[in-house]
Amino acid sequence: QFCSQALSRQGLSAVGPQTSSAAPAAMAPRTMPRKAAAPAATKRETQAAAAAPAAKRQKVDPACRGIIEAIEQASDLPEACRKMLLACIPTAFATPNGQRHETQSSMVAMVGEVINEVTSKLEEAAVAEREKVVDIEGRKTQLESALKDAEEELVAATQEVGTKTAAFAEAATATDEAKAARQDKQEMQRMGDLVMVTSRVEKTALETVMSASLSVIIEGQSDDAAQHYNELLPFLQGGVDESLMSALPSSCGKKAAERGSFDTMVLEQIGTLFKDKLAALAKAVDEAAPAAEERAADVAAAQVALETASAAQQGAADALNGAKGAEQGAAAAARAAKDALSAHEPEYASATTARDDKAAELENFKLYNVASFELLRDRAAVEASSVAVSGGA
Repeated sequence: QFCSQALSRQGLSAVGPQTSSAAPAAMAPRTMPRKAAAPAATKRETQAAAAAPAAKRQKVDPACRGIIEAIEQASDLPEACRKMLLACIPTAFATPNGQRHETQSSMVAMVGEVINEVTSKLEEAAVAEREKVVDIEGRKTQLESALKDAEEELVAATQEVGTKTAAFAEAATATDEAKAARQDKQEMQRMGDLVMVTSRVEKTALETVMSASLSVIIEGQSDDAAQHYNELLPFLQGGVDESLMSALPSSCGKKAAERGSFDTMVLEQIGTLFKDKLAALAKAVDEAAPAAEERAADVAAAQVALETASAAQQGAADALNGAKGAEQGAAAAARAAKDALSAHEPEYASATTARDDKAAELENFKLYNVASFELLRDRAAVEASSVAVSGGA
């Protein structure tokens, strides 16, 4: 934009100087109107035409080449502006100082500004590299101190791992002991509750058959008395008089209206037998309850102790894992600190090389590119007469 505005003020476009019929002969010629297509050339004519530009091309003045290279290094320069400056350099700088017209002087000034910008960037880069070297030189003491601290932290972390390992082993032993104690209490509960559990199951079964079968038989209204009788048989094994057992099927099979006094007596005895057996089972359950409750309490306490021991073991495991993680982190930090210290010398060498390269690049740019610009910018007429100017950049 800068180049375009400057050239517009001088009557130029972004692609080169605009000429008129009164423009100097050194300015670029105007574009000729497009002609109609010519007939196809012969092979010999084509080869001659291809060789013609090479024959007319002239060498570029070394000083002018230095200016061109400087323009090519201007990375922030728009490409259109770069092309325009490159196209105008030979004409503008071929004219001696003091004989340039206003447009050529503007061109020389713009080129000078671009070269100054490039010089400034090279100086900034050189300063930045020098500052990097200063920073790297001051890091060695810091790196040595960091390594010492990291190694001390690693020793402390390793000791902590040993402490946590012992604590975990102790917690694991306590958990094993608590687990064994709970298993003992559970076995004692199982053996002690066996009689009570058996009595409770028999009592429940007896209550069910008395309600579902014996009561139906005594009422004497069922048509399926034989099935109900079969439900009673498992509870009549042992302890029942043979005569009663022999009379029972007949008495159970009769309906209430068909029964005699003997049938009634048989059923009453069976009812009494079931009630006595139910009472005995209930008593056995009640008498076993306190001991069962005590055994259950022992199992519950053992379970709590096991859970407490397990929680302590888990805590010890977490602490051990944390200590191991800290040890790994400390080891990694120590390795990183050692590597950083070892890398100091190569880093310093690389930084000094970069610093020297940037300084040399700046010095070369000043000695060649800037000097070339100043030489052609200030060249007097007697010097300019020997300058060979090419037809284009």
